[in-house]
Amino acid sequence: MWRGLSLLAATEVGSAMKRSMFGAMIYALALLCLACAFGFLVAAGHDMLAQTYGDTRASLIFAAIFAAVGVVIMLVAAFIRARARNRRTAATTAMMVAPVMAPSVIRTFVRHPGMSAGVVAGIVALGAILGRQWGKES
Repeated sequence: MWRGLSLLAATEVGSAMKRSMFGAMIYALALLCLACAFGFLVAAGHDMLAQTYGDTRASLIFAAIFAAVGVVIMLVAAFIRARARNRRTAATTAMMVAPVMAPSVIRTFVRHPGMSAGVVAGIVALGAILGRQWGKES
């Protein structure tokens, strides 16, 4: 029975890998076609600008456009990276604070030893929930 289940699992994993590899190859082919199209677009644009402004000015115009696009992409990437880091920090802080605060809350509000474990579990769960909410908001 275990052998049959393991063979079934191996077959499923193999077929899933084949499907994902096929999908990745399709995306790679589409990306290659888009890169070629973009290259021809840039070449045609350069030719049009070269007829109007000359070769040097056309090259400088395209260099400035690509530099500006690159700077914008880098700024967006830095913003996204900083935002993701802050979200993890808030959630991690909430997860660390909840267990540390639990003993003082227990000593203050609970005098029965049997209820301590329930209060600790509740505080940890509350910290996890609040940490996830703070992480989503920031």
